Order: sequence, then C-alpha cells, then structure tokens
Amino acid sequence: MRVGILTYHDGINYGAFFQVLALQTFLEQQGVDCRVINYKSVGFTVREYQCFLNRKAYQKGELLNNIIKIIKFRIAQNRHLHLTRRVFMKSQLSKMGFDVIFIGSDEVWNCGQSLMGCDAVYFSQALKAEKIFSYAASFGSITNSMSVPTELRIELQKLSGISVRDDNSARIVFEICKQPAHIVLDPTFLVDFMPQAVRSKEEDYILVYGGFDNSMVSQIVEYKKLIGKKLISVGYRNPWSDVNFITLNPFEWLGYFANASCIITSMYHGMIFSILNQKEFVMFNTPYRTNKIGNLMTELGVSNRLISRDDTLKEAMLKAPIAYPQVIQRIQPKRESSINFLKRALA
Repeated sequence: MRVGILTYHDGINYGAFFQVLALQTFLEQQGVDCRVINYKSVGFTVREYQCFLNRKAYQKGELLNNIIKIIKFRIAQNRHLHLTRRVFMKSQLSKMGFDVIFIGSDEVWNCGQSLMGCDAVYFSQALKAEKIFSYAASFGSITNSMSVPTELRIELQKLSGISVRDDNSARIVFEICKQPAHIVLDPTFLVDFMPQAVRSKEEDYILVYGGFDNSMVSQIVEYKKLIGKKLISVGYRNPWSDVNFITLNPFEWLGYFANASCIITSMYHGMIFSILNQKEFVMFNTPYRTNKIGNLMTELGVSNRLISRDDTLKEAMLKAPIAYPQVIQRIQPKRESSINFLKRALA
C-alpha cells in the first residue's frame, strides 16, 4: 500500500518537524510505503523565507542564525523524511499515485493565517487517492465555520474520514459536514523519539521555549531568582535568558527538553514535549493558541499548569508535583483510540 502525508512538513519549526516525522514513522511501522508529499505553494514558500530573511532579522543581527537554522532543518528533513519530488503546483499533485492520503496534523485548515494563506489543497482539492483522511488537523485560530470559504467546505465534505486534535476543530467540522469528527492525539504522542535526542551539555536549568510578553517575562525572571537556576532559551532569542540556543537542530532541541529541570513554554509542542518528558512545566496561554490546546490539558489532569499572562507562574510551579503516573494512564486510551483511527483508515 502506498500512503501519502500532506502537512506543513518543511517549516523551520521543531513541532512541525516532529509531528510529520512521527506520523510517517507510525505509518511505516504498519508496513506501508509512506511518502511525505513535498508540496508547498509558491506564495507560502516566498512568505516563509521573507519572514526569516527580512531586513528586520538583519538589523537584529539574526540573519546568520536564521540561515544556519534553515540549513540544519533542511538537513534533518532530507535525512529523516521520505519525501516525494518537490512540487509547487496543484496540477502536479494529481500525478502522484497513492492508495491513501492523510492530511495533517498541524494547523492545515487555518485559512485565516496570513503566512500559510488559504490553500484548498489542504482540504483535499487536487489530491488523488482511493481514500483521503485527515489526521489531527486543526483550524487553529479560526472559530467560526462561516469563516471557512464555501470552496473549502465542499472539499472537506469529500473526505473519507475526519480526525482533528482539538474541540474547536471538531465543532467546526460538525457544523460543515453534519457529522462528528474523531478527536485524536497529536502524532508526537504515538512515537518515542527520545532515544534519538542529543543530550544537552547544560545541567540544572529552566528551559524556556516560545515568545513571551513583558508580563510573562517578569514572572519568569522572578521565578528564576526564586529557585536559583539559569534560564536557557531554545529556538527563539529571549534576551533576558542567561543562554540562548537559536540554531539547534531538531534532535539537539529534544535533548534540551530531556535534560531540563523544568520548562516554561508558550508553544503547543512545548507543552507536549514537557509532558512526554514528564517535566514540571507551565504553559502560558495566548489567544492564538487557546483553540489548539482545547481540553487536552484538562483531560490529562494538568490544567493547573495552563496559565494566562495575569496568573502567577510562581504559584503554578510551586503547586504539588504533576502526578505523571495518572497522566500516563489518561494518555493511554487516547493513544489507543488514535492508533485505531489510523489502522481503520489503512484497512
């Protein structure tokens, strides 16, 4: 069986890399010939490089770091992802022969995001396969089904089966398709990459991952002083951190999660890899990521680690330690349900 994955597979983003690698790895473990469809529109490609290689990056002295980071991601993607030939045009997609295609995971249905644009391909347009499913797809910051153009709504209704990773996306799917969507786990819950992590050289540190406003920063710095550990920022430059590692490759990034004393993040996959590494952590909630998180943290019993900019990080971190044996117990049936969805799709 020949299976394709269509997602945001080549972004310069750690979570995006591991979500597609995880889905590819799981599907290959089922004995299928799996390929990541190496598609991205010209507009999306241009906008992405403009974001990383613009004048602002040059003025901040980040241009060289961004170039190094892009190169490291391209090396990791070419080494670990089983890619089709590169295509930019919808017309080229119909020539790829697949038995099954999975769309997702990630915010592939966030048609309001200016960087990604509104591309009907991620809703199934121009894809050719006997069956097309979504896996852990998300509408991201889109909250109203009427914000989804009619053309995309029609394409969504053609899918053989739909799974999403958050309640907001499930509600929108029901409004459009008049049928429930399966809520599944992000693919990174299905495969253990930690044996491949490059162990960090640093010890006894607070890991920070993401972007933070002034209110969040003041709380992070206060907490650092309270517990007397250094702050290490990965993937993003946060000048108030003691150390910044901007150009880590994905497996080096994993190593810093594995070796951290605790983690402070504002990123969806920062939250996931904190849980997978069974770390004490805090996730700063932001309006953009509220829908992505959905009820996952509540369902896993770690909702007291989800805080807003006006909450107190210190109080959240100093609560009773996270009961990870119970968290793992809650993850297991969700993992089994997610796996069952994929296996039924392959049947």
